[in-house]
Amino acid sequence: MGPQLPEPPQLFARFDSDNNSDGASRERFEQFVSDLVSVEWTDATTVAAANHNDWGIDTLVGNLGGGDVRIWQSKYYLDWQDRGPQGDVRKSFKSAQSKAAEHKYRIVEWTLVVPAILHPLQMKWFDGWASRTQKTTGVRIVLWAGDKLRQRLMSAEALDVRREYFPHTVDERLWAPRVASVATADDYGRYDDALFVRQMHAAGYVETGAARGMFFATDALRRDLQAKRSTADLDALRTVQLGVHGVWETRFNEHAPTADAAGLMSTLYRTVITEAATVPDAPGLTLQHAHKQGAAHILVEQRKAGWVKHWRDIAAGHDTERQEDLIADRSGIDAGEAAGPAVGAKCEVNNKEGEGTL
Repeated sequence: MGPQLPEPPQLFARFDSDNNSDGASRERFEQFVSDLVSVEWTDATTVAAANHNDWGIDTLVGNLGGGDVRIWQSKYYLDWQDRGPQGDVRKSFKSAQSKAAEHKYRIVEWTLVVPAILHPLQMKWFDGWASRTQKTTGVRIVLWAGDKLRQRLMSAEALDVRREYFPHTVDERLWAPRVASVATADDYGRYDDALFVRQMHAAGYVETGAARGMFFATDALRRDLQAKRSTADLDALRTVQLGVHGVWETRFNEHAPTADAAGLMSTLYRTVITEAATVPDAPGLTLQHAHKQGAAHILVEQRKAGWVKHWRDIAAGHDTERQEDLIADRSGIDAGEAAGPAVGAKCEVNNKEGEGTL
């Protein structure tokens, strides 16, 4: 059996033992929370201000420019047995609400994150305060205490976070991932008529060589895993692709309202491809950046995504044209079979088998 994950008081005391000051411990805990949030919300980000005026935000998901926002507020309380932290919690939430009103964005969920396990009386206070505050503000209030953090660390998806902050709890022999190699080809002309290439052209991108290489690498990996019947690795690949799909969906929804009259969104492709490379690996299989970026192009080829606002119309038009081409090809074959070999066609003979081939 591998190392066990300690109970919260002992587990999070490591932040003190690893750092030389309360400030350093607090900052390390805040970074840990941001990384843990990013396991589920890949577009999570942090904010900071030189004067510590962080608007009541440590980690956020959403749009501070006028959209809906989810906030995680980290408080490095290793112990919460009395009323001491209550005022600080109320102050932080009030600050977050004030800044939201000032800058015209809406907080839909506010999560307090603490490493402590609350005393029953303090848990009662928090539940009551959260319920009253939610009724008056409309903001859903959530608590991630030490036990909840530990539960999240126990998930397979959070292995990288656990390895980074609590390496003594990870048996590397049990979690040694296989790093997938990147397959390449000398010529990607096979993709000239591919939908993912057409979607890039529609978005104004002329050069598509790297995109074709990414697509090839990811598709080659998928085919290799299928041939080997590597069910676990295929599941890991699908998990990453789902994460990439989530990145695209989030960014598309953000960019779509600002699309120009031609449906173009100038930064969508760059944003998605950059963020796709950072999607966490699933346990057991380490993908390289090219695989994750290739997953985005595979989504486009599968008609699940695109780079312009009207991407579904482009996919539908592509399917129609291909169907027409198939019909035309079939007609040509039928005509050729009726008329015999075309004039000038070269007939070769396979001497070994005695069969003629055109």
